[in-house]
Amino acid sequence: MATLSLKAPQRGSARQVAYVGIAVAIAMWSTVVLLFAINILPIDVYWMSYYAVDYTFGFVRRGLAGELVGLVPGHYFAATLGLRWLSTAIYLCGLALVMGVVLVGRRRSERRLMVALLIPLLPFGIPFAAYSARPDLFGAAALTVFAVALAFSRSRAFALAWCTAYGLVIAALTLVHEAIGMQFAMGAVLAIVVLGGTLGAARRRGVLLAVAPGVLTALGVAAFGRDDIAPQLCSAVPHHPIPDPWASITSLPTLVQYVFGAQQSQTDYHDWVCRNVMPIYDYEVVDAMRTVANIGMIGLTVSLVLGVAAFAATMYGISGVSGVPLRAFVDELRGSMAWVAAGLVLIIPVFLTGFDWTRWLIIVSFDVAIVYIVFAARRPEIDRPPTSNQLRLFLFLVIVLALIPIGTVPGFGGPRMI
Repeated sequence: MATLSLKAPQRGSARQVAYVGIAVAIAMWSTVVLLFAINILPIDVYWMSYYAVDYTFGFVRRGLAGELVGLVPGHYFAATLGLRWLSTAIYLCGLALVMGVVLVGRRRSERRLMVALLIPLLPFGIPFAAYSARPDLFGAAALTVFAVALAFSRSRAFALAWCTAYGLVIAALTLVHEAIGMQFAMGAVLAIVVLGGTLGAARRRGVLLAVAPGVLTALGVAAFGRDDIAPQLCSAVPHHPIPDPWASITSLPTLVQYVFGAQQSQTDYHDWVCRNVMPIYDYEVVDAMRTVANIGMIGLTVSLVLGVAAFAATMYGISGVSGVPLRAFVDELRGSMAWVAAGLVLIIPVFLTGFDWTRWLIIVSFDVAIVYIVFAARRPEIDRPPTSNQLRLFLFLVIVLALIPIGTVPGFGGPRMI
């Protein structure tokens, strides 16, 4: 008995050291990914282009994005680059909030620690924050706050207030990027159905308050946004040299040269935006759908397969490591499947008008996984000791997800921006 009492603390101490080592390794990996996006292979000219248009020439999609830049007069490029990194920072704060919800449970738990450590590595984790720095990230951060707020709401009035606030925020963000109102509709529905217990019979009202404003705004942008002013919009874009790796990277050797500083590459912001971005402002919905069709079956299929793999890895990983079965999550949806299906249908137009199918499926993964993680954090299974199979699965996922950062890939077959 004395031998056993000595070995148990030793094993526990060794496991604690292992977790500290894994946490440090993940932190270092995250830092490298972010530094790579900042200093080695920045694509800021692309992310900044999302803020290149305002309402100077009338109501146009994404016009509010340019108006945000205009709030800092005389500092166009500093403000635009700041918004690009603000989206990443706010999104990471949202992920940190969910990690905190997981870690702060009724008691300390290895499974809680494993799930929290896994979040930065998931397809919608650090790589997605660094290499999908579009305004979408603001909407994703809003969903994390909304899901957590519903989980901790203690009254119907408070929960309905959160539904209203979320709906208004998403409606405003849809004027920054027209897809946001559709992208996070399913996540909002899942959050209300699974986590909005205090809403009771008012769940339907909560869904309408949270989802309808974004959807109606997206429809308004599609119906009333001008699509005949690309030359005018182009004329308002200022000139400025911006680092642009892809202007000179045409092969693996040139990529290596650029990464190691042997080759520099810049482009004029005005010329790049007018050449690669402004033409889409003359597109109607049918034109956007035609562009997706022109990608071809191979590119779309590869994007679809990779996105499905990201979704499967995300859900399997969370379920396997937390010990909370997917079946328990699905059981919470009984009686509300029509609402869930409606949320899923709302993202279909995004697939029809944008060829970044891997990116869209990662956002679907985010919608489902964020709600699932908050749900799992309140289940008794997550406080039980992990099995040896769960420990092996956790280590396997840490290694694979670190080596294959799916979140950096938007899709396949799209036009090369030069």
